[in-house]
Amino acid sequence: MTIGRTLLLLSAAAISLVAFAKPASAFLASSSSSFSLSFFSGVPSFATKMAAESEVSFSDDLDGSSIRIGVLRTRWNDVHVSNLVEGIKAGVRECKVTEENLFIKEVPGAYELPYAAKLLAMSGTVDAIICCGVLIKGDTLHFEYISSAVTSGIMNVNLATMTPVIYGVLNCIDEDQVRKRSSDLNGGHNHGVDWGKTAVEMAILRREAFAKGTSTPGKVKDMEKLGFGVAPREGVEKTKPGFF
Repeated sequence: MTIGRTLLLLSAAAISLVAFAKPASAFLASSSSSFSLSFFSGVPSFATKMAAESEVSFSDDLDGSSIRIGVLRTRWNDVHVSNLVEGIKAGVRECKVTEENLFIKEVPGAYELPYAAKLLAMSGTVDAIICCGVLIKGDTLHFEYISSAVTSGIMNVNLATMTPVIYGVLNCIDEDQVRKRSSDLNGGHNHGVDWGKTAVEMAILRREAFAKGTSTPGKVKDMEKLGFGVAPREGVEKTKPGFF
């Protein structure tokens, strides 16, 4: 092979590389509009955008007319939490929960939610509880520690008290994510509406599970025999807990 022919082949190879090998910066620039990574969450940005929309459906037949709901809300991030509480009110109203059967109590921050939820659950005065708060990531690890502790605490109250405790705590990277999840404005969705309906559905589920003497197929007639506690006694009227 002559030197001239060798140089010709090398030139052709170089041209091919230029034509087909796109610089990384160019690829990122062209794809950023449809697919970019969030450095904080490690997930595609389009996924976090979609998460603002409601992805759960509820039956139109949810009847919460006899259900008592307790809402525990934080004063921390008050504006956003207040919007979520309004969403909760709208959600339970759609399920026929009466105003006198909806109770709202404030606590300072999200860390106090599990303790307050356990007190309320142990009082036996509500059929379901919604813990409502907002956590926004800052410059320290405070966000991660609080988020993990609150999540675990709320789940523990569910299992320890056999009372449905709905996880209504937003864990967001920035305030823009919070706004999209606490308001219906600008294409957002108020997740409080879903939490309200979830509370009613789970309260009904619990009531059916503990029901005795029912002939409806699929319902557990006597959960006491399975070690799930004592079924509510008929004719016993629930009273408001002292801190409401």
